[in-house]
Amino acid sequence: MHNDQLHGNSPEEPGSGKAGMTRRVARALRAGGPEVIEVVEEELAPLKSGEALVRVEAVGLNHVESLVRSGTYPIRFPFPYGVGVEGAGVVLAVGPEVAIPVGTRVCWTGVPGSCATAVIAQAAMLVPLPDPLTFEDGASLAHAGLTAAGLARHWPLSEGSAAVVWGAAGAVGRLLVATLTERGVKVIGIASGERIEAVRAAGAAHTVDRSAEDVQAAVRAYTGGRGAAAVFDPVGAETYKLSLSLLARRGCLINYGQLSGDLPSVDMKELMTAGSVFVTKYGPGGVEGPGDVAGLISDALKLAAKRPLTSGVAGRFTLDQAADAYRALDSGANGKVLVIPGGSAL
Repeated sequence: MHNDQLHGNSPEEPGSGKAGMTRRVARALRAGGPEVIEVVEEELAPLKSGEALVRVEAVGLNHVESLVRSGTYPIRFPFPYGVGVEGAGVVLAVGPEVAIPVGTRVCWTGVPGSCATAVIAQAAMLVPLPDPLTFEDGASLAHAGLTAAGLARHWPLSEGSAAVVWGAAGAVGRLLVATLTERGVKVIGIASGERIEAVRAAGAAHTVDRSAEDVQAAVRAYTGGRGAAAVFDPVGAETYKLSLSLLARRGCLINYGQLSGDLPSVDMKELMTAGSVFVTKYGPGGVEGPGDVAGLISDALKLAAKRPLTSGVAGRFTLDQAADAYRALDSGANGKVLVIPGGSAL
């Protein structure tokens, strides 16, 4: 048995899925910032066919969750709703037609209400966690791995082509660098300062320190003046025009975040003058159903066993500190912000 299987509530305690059992969960009461989050106790529903009950050992927070909670993002949930979508834990019970054994260590993403002591999920969404990886690894890799894998196939790139990855030292960035590198793409990873080393370790063919170099000149020099076939950008407004200038003719800018604020409007004439380039916004439509989700996460876990791809832990918070955890996330912390439902803050 893996050591971290021993952490948390036993199957006989509240959260086991038996009639009348409960869980504690962080909920967003209304649109707004972290101040709208509270922790409540709620009764667990009986397991349905295809479902599994999991004791949550670690929860990974993601920037998209803050966007959804704001109430202004295209993806919306009716309030109040359980926050958190990514985590790792131990299967406590299963419903009919579920093959996964009780006691299996698993991780997941795309399961609303994961910031809790227990979660009921479609078993098809749960991915077995390999022994070398901890619960914290699983809660740090699942969402980023799914996003990176989806991005890598969103704009197919031929072997030997060049692609720019902004935020290459971040959670998604490292996995995207590794995924593209595995496919023979020459990745130009952009990060700053000492974080450049992590980008190299992830497999980037070339790195650019945006805090010390002219990004446009560096990319153009590496590509012999041609530019990159694709640019992957989670920043948004702040880097939009620069990203267009990094593209080769008929290249594509793939945005998958808006860390710098609302996205700009697309000027079709600007795309023409930039070299008849393309712009697309990546989102949930990049994956197709629970089986696809699980397969892409599994691929990411295999990559993580070959390269150092976790971005480090920026902070650990208890469930009662969930609002503080989201404040840390929103402040731009370098590394993964985790909630440990049964553990202590660090």
